[in-house]
Amino acid sequence: MTDYAFGKQPPEGGRICVVGAGFMGCVIATLYVHHGYDVVICDSNPAMLDSYSQRARPIAAGLVESDAQVEALLQRVVRQASLPEAVDGAFMVHEAIQESLEIKQALFEELDRLCPDSVVLATNTSSLPISDIAKRLSHKERVIGIHYVTPGHIVPVVELIHSPTTPPELIAWARAMVKSIDHVGVACLERPGFLVNKIQFAMLTEIYRLMDEGLATREDIDDAVRLSLGPRLALWGPLLTEDLIVSKKTALAVTDSIYQQTGDETYKGRKVLRDLVAQDHLGAINGAGWYRFKDTPEEVVAKRDRQLRALLDWLQEADPVGELNVR
Repeated sequence: MTDYAFGKQPPEGGRICVVGAGFMGCVIATLYVHHGYDVVICDSNPAMLDSYSQRARPIAAGLVESDAQVEALLQRVVRQASLPEAVDGAFMVHEAIQESLEIKQALFEELDRLCPDSVVLATNTSSLPISDIAKRLSHKERVIGIHYVTPGHIVPVVELIHSPTTPPELIAWARAMVKSIDHVGVACLERPGFLVNKIQFAMLTEIYRLMDEGLATREDIDDAVRLSLGPRLALWGPLLTEDLIVSKKTALAVTDSIYQQTGDETYKGRKVLRDLVAQDHLGAINGAGWYRFKDTPEEVVAKRDRQLRALLDWLQEADPVGELNVR
């Protein structure tokens, strides 16, 4: 691998090829062009290219202020049916095609032949291991997952999925790439579900179980999450939330209690939690948990309560569920 991409910032205003003009391809291409990159979107289906502007218009409208700006943005995305012509001069090719391993492998083999080895090959896969996608490539080290979370033009987090052999320099480069479009990269070694879906479906699986067993209504489940877990997670994430609200000793006791009652290994207190308790890293209550706190426990609690109260007041005033008019 040359040092053209690794260890350096993405070239300002450089050329990116997005392969696949479906919904996610439209999102990704529009985001990149909005942030100053020259973008070519490629699809073997002419109808998908012809309808790009129509389908991407609502995405662009959320990024700029006027209809004229929307049209200007969409016109800057070049549509190209020929893959060799589309990738010519690109510093990165971002694949957003059908979620099929065989189809992706075939495309990446072709990209590996077409693109100089300095070109980063990114995939928007939401489930497939990077090492499997790159299995038959000569330059496996330049393949990385850059996975946008729907709706990608609004949600700022982008998963950076890597294999055990991905160079650290490429992961750092990918962080810089998504930062350049005002998104936040979160790196994860390839595994089923990656980060977001692994966490999301762990929660949903438990919710499906509650519904199956008739233990709570859909409304009570949604209210329980959106008015307790949801605001705290939105403000601080799960690990900092735990530091802020509960001693690690209590957290361990709760997980062990559920395990003893159910026999479900999922709830058995993990080594990482037991290690924190053994080290007396209990959270904000004594200044160190998953994180270390500079302020006193009293100061931390005051800030915690102020932030949470403000968000809950906003949720009550905004009434987002009522606005959706569901039944």
